[in-house]
Amino acid sequence: MRVSERLLLLLTPAAALATVDLVVKATVPTASWAFHHRSGAWIALCLALLVGTAFLCVVPSTSVAVAGGVMSAGVIGNLVSARADGNWVPNPLTLTHGTFTLAFNLADVFFLLGNLLLMTALVTEAVRHRDRLAREPGVRRRLHS
Repeated sequence: MRVSERLLLLLTPAAALATVDLVVKATVPTASWAFHHRSGAWIALCLALLVGTAFLCVVPSTSVAVAGGVMSAGVIGNLVSARADGNWVPNPLTLTHGTFTLAFNLADVFFLLGNLLLMTALVTEAVRHRDRLAREPGVRRRLHS
């Protein structure tokens, strides 16, 4: 599979899941206390993360591309909603247990799930191709020291 095909595998879930997140944020009411402010540095970090995730498409793995897309959906969902609301991200979903309330949105879920899937896919690829790593100069020495 070519890099361009893996990029499409990254972009498709990213766009679809970010859209779902944005629709939920637009339709589910959010309490005033459940908005979180995001800084300009956070926005820059999100943009850098999206660029870095695009570079994952050079890894010859469909699972890495799809996992990167799920993670990117979370980044895009929160980034778009933050920019649309003056750097405030709505968290319309809440879980309450006693006096503790957790507010979150689907973008948060997609980002965390995408990270878990991405780390699993990257570790799987590293293990699957560990023979290539051992052939690189100095790698075997560093692995055994």
